[in-house]
Amino acid sequence: MNGYLIYRPKRDLSTFSEMKVYHDRIKRGNQDPYVWNKQFLHTYCHITQIRFTKGNINFWVSGDTFPDFSHLYCDLVFVVQDICPWKEQNHIDRTDPMVDSIEAFIDHFQWAECGEHRFKRRRRFMLKADPDRSFQPQDANGGLIDIVPFLIKAVLPLDKLRQELRAQPTSNRGAEPYVLKESIAIVLYEWLEQQASIKLTGKVLELIRRNNPQLASSPCKKELADRFSLLASG
Repeated sequence: MNGYLIYRPKRDLSTFSEMKVYHDRIKRGNQDPYVWNKQFLHTYCHITQIRFTKGNINFWVSGDTFPDFSHLYCDLVFVVQDICPWKEQNHIDRTDPMVDSIEAFIDHFQWAECGEHRFKRRRRFMLKADPDRSFQPQDANGGLIDIVPFLIKAVLPLDKLRQELRAQPTSNRGAEPYVLKESIAIVLYEWLEQQASIKLTGKVLELIRRNNPQLASSPCKKELADRFSLLASG
């Protein structure tokens, strides 16, 4: 077991009463990792750059300025519980047992059919998070927690972090996951548990999505838009 730091763009923020939630941009379409589900889902973003092991702790982070960031704000602690192979590379049925809800199907699963994440030969796998151990960590004011101070104390200097999270020059990606040793991943998890005054779980976020249809992803193709319309009406 180990862990990963997985860098992504700054999160959007939505507020529900007094609850703040950091999430993927709704209008961009596919939401990944998907937080509006009892078990958080990870299927597309950087999935081909990490190894799948049950118990791995993946820390999703964003910074102030990439690649020369000074802060890394953790918006999701994702403890891998299930590793689920797809029957088809770029398609999944609504009735497949892996699909937990119509909301997850619309926002997450169907996006395999769009051009951005289609596979030609590789088999597709999806990761489902442990619902009891995975959470979005926030401070008492609903802000995300900067993990750079912890990482520096763990003998991961800022210059090294910047270098390791940056994609190789031959890659067209902006960032690459950084492998954390098991000992560091475990202690970082414990540190975030202690630092977080608020821990949003998938059970809470799934209910918010169900009650807020405006959070639905915008379809990327007309045929998907038609299908979404039928699903929503049914």
